[in-house]
Amino acid sequence: MSNAERNLWRAVLGQAYEDAEAKLLADETAEEPFEASRARRYLRADSPFEAANLAMVCEFADLPADRIVLWARRRFPLAA
Repeated sequence: MSNAERNLWRAVLGQAYEDAEAKLLADETAEEPFEASRARRYLRADSPFEAANLAMVCEFADLPADRIVLWARRRFPLAA
């Protein structure tokens, strides 16, 4: 895989991170934005489908999926 392709897949992960970090602009008592919730579920690999997709993207990005998931689960814990 070329550097350009690897950088593309790393950009996909970077966008997921940016989406996951999205803050509410107006009302902090409202629910989190849909994109943020979806990105957090994806990065945490909350379902087998998300885990498989994340593993594929990480493989293309040449990054360890297990470390991404571990980091995301610490950074974005599930609400109790």
